[in-house]
Amino acid sequence: MSVKVIVFDFDGTLIDSNKLKYDAYFSLFPRDSAHEKLIREVLSEMYEESRYVILSEILRRKRVNEDERPIVVQELAKKYNGIVLSGAKTCPEKSGAEEVLRVLVRHYRLYVSSTTPEAALREIIITRNWQGYFEDTFGYPREKSQNLKNIMQTEQVNSSKLVVVGDGESDRKSAAECGCRFIRVSANFNLREIPGLIQAIKLKSRSRMEFPEKKKP
Repeated sequence: MSVKVIVFDFDGTLIDSNKLKYDAYFSLFPRDSAHEKLIREVLSEMYEESRYVILSEILRRKRVNEDERPIVVQELAKKYNGIVLSGAKTCPEKSGAEEVLRVLVRHYRLYVSSTTPEAALREIIITRNWQGYFEDTFGYPREKSQNLKNIMQTEQVNSSKLVVVGDGESDRKSAAECGCRFIRVSANFNLREIPGLIQAIKLKSRSRMEFPEKKKP
């Protein structure tokens, strides 16, 4: 087996932006205990959903009129996007991110698959001058599992030749759904480990890897 393609999540995987994205929701609403409690509850239940889904749920629980909700979501999402886009362009990268991208791009086809809106995602990558590392970039409203299927079709590879790298449950689930290997990026994970982990996959080692569960016969 030979890995050909690596698909990266972005926020929390290549850049250290999870706290930035989390805190941005609170800046959109009044700073009082009721709103903070409501926002924390929603984020604890669906943090990996798109900002549009999260904002819609916050407004639903605030009992904002259903007819007005889509307009308010768009207004709040625009403010949220501005806050996050500005911060994501300059926030620290995850340890070893650009270094490992420079190494991996020599040997593999690299992609990004994220829940960040696609236009904003591309802008962040261009600002960081990372566009040369990736064959393509996919963001909201595309679904991560469908992104993997599209990439496999584009690259003409099967699931054994594609590895997903991400920090979230949505990354693990999309990899499992498509039968791909998954490398989890935890809080203290050093991305410089990835080449060695990919080599371990090639050697059919299960060390420090997560695999889709086999279905029972």
